[in-house]
Amino acid sequence: MSGRSIAGLLVAIALVSCSASSSSDPRLSFSDDVPADFREVATDAWTRFTTMFEARRDCLAPVNVEAAWELGDRARYEPRTRVVIVRIPGTAPNLTATLVHEFAHHLEFTCEDQRLLRPRFLEAAELPQGSAWFRSARYEAVPSERFAEAVVTVVLGRSSRIGVPVAPDAVDVVRDWAGA
Repeated sequence: MSGRSIAGLLVAIALVSCSASSSSDPRLSFSDDVPADFREVATDAWTRFTTMFEARRDCLAPVNVEAAWELGDRARYEPRTRVVIVRIPGTAPNLTATLVHEFAHHLEFTCEDQRLLRPRFLEAAELPQGSAWFRSARYEAVPSERFAEAVVTVVLGRSSRIGVPVAPDAVDVVRDWAGA
């Protein structure tokens, strides 16, 4: 092998190793003003989320994360633009749970198969089959919020402590679907 070929090979190896060691999934992006420490938390949350939902990864569209210093809620998901906005600062565990909760909403909107899960989830969550998925008289009774909290429990092994009850059977339904 010539010196030129070896140099080319070394450059190619370096490029591959740089891309392989990149800490963020190409499906996760950040607004320019997102602080580095929050990027690390979000990247870790995304990795944990996508690892748990590996079987559903092909239907997850790219998502962008933005940070807000002022926001009425802990976070929100904007389905039309596929943006998760999270209020900072916060502790890493709370931010992680919040991010996973919002990533669950992203999954609801980008993964068509999630709609097929809803009847089983409603039954396991002891909610009426005719329940509107995104509405209820009380926040804690919204099926979508219960689903997101079940995802947090599946991914992190605990809830995000926002007062949304999640039946163990509902968590099992999500866990089974995540690995299907």
